[in-house]
Amino acid sequence: MIVPHQRDPAMIKAAEWAERLESDRSDATRLQFEDWQSRAGHASAFAAVAEARTMSAALADHPDMLALRHAAVARIALAREPRRTAPWMLAAAACAAVVAPIAWLRFADDATTTRPATQIADAPVYRTATGQRLMVTLTDGSRLTLDTDSRVRVAYNDAERRLVLERGQALFEVAKHQPRPFVVTAGSQSVTAHGTAFDIRLDPGAVQVALVEGLVSVAAKGGHAKPVAMVPDDVLTAAAGSVSLRHVPGIALALSSWSEGRLVFEDTTLRHAIAEMNRYGTPRIALADTKAGDVRISGSFRTGEVQPFLDALQMGFPVTVARRADGITIATRK
Repeated sequence: MIVPHQRDPAMIKAAEWAERLESDRSDATRLQFEDWQSRAGHASAFAAVAEARTMSAALADHPDMLALRHAAVARIALAREPRRTAPWMLAAAACAAVVAPIAWLRFADDATTTRPATQIADAPVYRTATGQRLMVTLTDGSRLTLDTDSRVRVAYNDAERRLVLERGQALFEVAKHQPRPFVVTAGSQSVTAHGTAFDIRLDPGAVQVALVEGLVSVAAKGGHAKPVAMVPDDVLTAAAGSVSLRHVPGIALALSSWSEGRLVFEDTTLRHAIAEMNRYGTPRIALADTKAGDVRISGSFRTGEVQPFLDALQMGFPVTVARRADGITIATRK
């Protein structure tokens, strides 16, 4: 199979930048990337790679993609290839023939369309399945990171940079020094920011906004109440027609730690901790009794890694763990 652009230096460099930006978020790296992206052909190459990452995440569990990744990893191991090859790059190679033109058109539409921001039905969508995490660099340099089972629609136009969190949780790192406002709608709330980082979680009947850095204002959609101004480590929760705001040092980083593949619990009920672990996939964990759910725990655990979580519970807390065919049950130790 011959893959278009496979030997294109701009595409290769774009793939390298995509990997580097995911792990290195320093200002120096960002400036180097912006300089590279400003050159002819580089922006469209990076857009194509970004779309390939998105599509490969959506196809990650497809049998053909799994077979392709396993075969590629085996070849790399046998050849003792020193350079790490990311799964999304393997999947991207398989679908590059159709991905590249679609990606360019979608990103061009984001940047140049003049349709009203409210007309978002046809806007590009980024999504993750259960257990997946996805980072996307948008056309203005802002970064969007999606948590497990999440969905965000991007509807940039000439007047504003608008996104809609339709499901789940996302971290928004907004590019600085941009003339257009950056607006995220989630449930009943609308968050406006300029050059900042914030986390939004959409649950049934509730929206939670945690501000990591910078300043944002949050207002109810269509409401007449004064917008709520937030400062770093503020957490706003809107539910059942009411809005609460609390300030706890360090809480925003803890609530957004999922973006680095960790869940941080600080004096959290076991009931809540289990609910968070279950968001990332199987095996499912259940509580056998109310008393066990009331146990309070603290710790940091990798998302999707259930066994270290269970080991820590058995070693440090008054509970027992039982494995069954349909999942795991935790009960109060007798």
